[in-house]
Amino acid sequence: MIRTAITAAIVALFSFLLLPMLGAFGQRADADELAPGVTTLRFFEHDTQQTNLNLRSEESPGDQSLFSGDLFDHAGGTQVGHTAGQCTALSGAAAGDILCTQTFVLEGGQITIHGLADRAALFGRGETVPFAIVGGTGIYSTARGDGTIQVPVDVPNETDANFVLNVITG
Repeated sequence: MIRTAITAAIVALFSFLLLPMLGAFGQRADADELAPGVTTLRFFEHDTQQTNLNLRSEESPGDQSLFSGDLFDHAGGTQVGHTAGQCTALSGAAAGDILCTQTFVLEGGQITIHGLADRAALFGRGETVPFAIVGGTGIYSTARGDGTIQVPVDVPNETDANFVLNVITG
């Protein structure tokens, strides 16, 4: 019983100290009032480098998309970091599955996301696609949660993306 009380006190203290730090670096948007302990971060990404590795002339499983770019608090806004990632095609069709991993490098640490999506939904139709926050470093070392990505359809070569991260720490 005492161990449970001590653990709860440590978790509460850690959450009390860490969550305000998340907003101190300029990326914090609106915290979700319905979910205590969740900090919502919103980013706009613009790729500065992209490379596609195709195994065959047609789209096929194993094809890779590698990318990196600048990260902003919103389109046309202030740069808050940079990002890089890769997507692997898991099926050959343009509407097949694609598995993506991406890391956001921010002041104070990194956040890594991972998700499986329909390639056409993500890169063709501009749909909002969910992903998981799988970890982080620095002030985000206990990060977990979920989020969404939306790649605008009117941008050449899918160089821009909008992200919403619902970060849970502690």
